[in-house]
Amino acid sequence: EFRAALEKYQEISEQGYESTALYYNMGNAYFKSNQLAKAILYYERALQISPYDDDVKQNLKIAKEGTIDRFETVPHPLVRTAYVSILTALTPDNWAIVSVVCVLLLLAGTFMYLFTSFRRPGFVLGVAALLLGVLSISFAFGHQSYLQQNRPAVITATSSYVKSGPSDKAEDVFILHEGTSAVVTEDYEGWKKIKLPDGKVGWIESRDLVEV
Repeated sequence: EFRAALEKYQEISEQGYESTALYYNMGNAYFKSNQLAKAILYYERALQISPYDDDVKQNLKIAKEGTIDRFETVPHPLVRTAYVSILTALTPDNWAIVSVVCVLLLLAGTFMYLFTSFRRPGFVLGVAALLLGVLSISFAFGHQSYLQQNRPAVITATSSYVKSGPSDKAEDVFILHEGTSAVVTEDYEGWKKIKLPDGKVGWIESRDLVEV
């Protein structure tokens, strides 16, 4: 009874509850109900909570095999890939927590340096905590900025023309179909600028996609 299950899942979701299991089961129910775009959307939401869940990744892969659009992923420079991996290793909130811990360690190191005989260990601890704290704060702001400029989304319209600019009168540059994943980088008056895995960019009407 997939449709009945979806009604119950939606009620739970509308109450503000979220979990990997909820989104995973919503994805399964939508997939069984032949609603491919919504199935992919909820699998993606489940992966945001549990990015290493093999069941979710497997079902997402199966769902994406039913989409029309195919793209070759553009490789990024090794340095940028490493930087993004470090940046996204923790959430912005977790990076902020790390910075607070570093402040406490900095205070401990300062105390050791000024008021105990362990001046050298205190100095080393203080300097290390200061450097790590500055990096943590930078990563917290950097990760937040990265998330704002790289918001995953799924095309929910059966098909949608992507424009060269945020206007109906702008030139059509390509067409996307239901279930295609993209990244939103900008918003403007009912339009969203998106980027595809192959590097193509364009503007699409906001109503034609849903952000993960």
